[in-house]
Amino acid sequence: MKVLITHRPGGAWAYITDGWLNAFKAANIQCERWDGKPESWSALNPDLYIGCSGHRQPIPTQRRAKVAIHVNPYGSASIPGIDESKDAIAWTKTQRPDAVFGYGHASDISYWDKWVKELCPWVPMPTAGDSTIFGLRGPGQDIDVGYVGGRWAYKAKNIDVYLLPVFRTIKSVVYGWGGWPAGVSQGPIDEPKVPEFLSRCKICPCIAEPHTTQYGIDVPERVFKVILSGALAIHDPVRGLERYIPSIQMAKDPMDFLSLIGKWLAASEAERQAVAFRQRREVLDAHTYFHRLAGLLQQVGFKSEADKMLYTADCFRTMCATGWETKWGENHV
Repeated sequence: MKVLITHRPGGAWAYITDGWLNAFKAANIQCERWDGKPESWSALNPDLYIGCSGHRQPIPTQRRAKVAIHVNPYGSASIPGIDESKDAIAWTKTQRPDAVFGYGHASDISYWDKWVKELCPWVPMPTAGDSTIFGLRGPGQDIDVGYVGGRWAYKAKNIDVYLLPVFRTIKSVVYGWGGWPAGVSQGPIDEPKVPEFLSRCKICPCIAEPHTTQYGIDVPERVFKVILSGALAIHDPVRGLERYIPSIQMAKDPMDFLSLIGKWLAASEAERQAVAFRQRREVLDAHTYFHRLAGLLQQVGFKSEADKMLYTADCFRTMCATGWETKWGENHV
């Protein structure tokens, strides 16, 4: 099988699609980014193209490939400011995709159901963890609280009330870009260094954007990354987050967020890591990019490749069941 994915722009799409590329590679499925040129499309002659309404490319009208396009909500339930634009809806319909997908849980269908009524099936394909990159490594957990991420106006609405009080109260190591107050962030961190940094953290606070808090869609992939790295994830309130991670430690409000972090720092290592272990098993069992791509491949007719994705997910799950997991074992769950 041969797959093409869009070019790599900035923002979340870049990191999410990196995870897909890594999953395809690990499953021995050929996958490349497409530069938008007809000659490179013809040269690969893909079986599947994965595109995005927000990062449009000139998809050939005459093609053999199946086409799946990421879209924003367009449903009987509206999310003002997040719903897909009329222009993007029109463009997506013109492409005649075999499926569209979005960063939502299957139970979030009401935010995308107009795509189903007017165009084609919708595949729930939220963010997930890249288990080919994020895992236990490094010298052990020598950092109490760690965080990697940017701060800009929209995201700051939650960052400022949840994260900043933590960083000003508890010794934390923060890397990030954007408008962090002086003395909070040590600046950007090189991407290859992120997995090891996260594996050194006992606790990683996770923050969502306001629409995720309210509607439960667009869960940032951070929570899956830090959990795979062995850190205990403590999240600000997100509607329905337990659908993905039943053992998630989720605060009710900013004071509870700070309290939860203090509670788990004061807990014994065995207690904290037992919960972190449970979170990690929940992600490895169902929420890696292998699992997400398997659902998409199944929908567009590539069952054997979907099965290969799930088999590879199981292989990585088995490989991850060493070291720290062996130390703490099933008796801690």
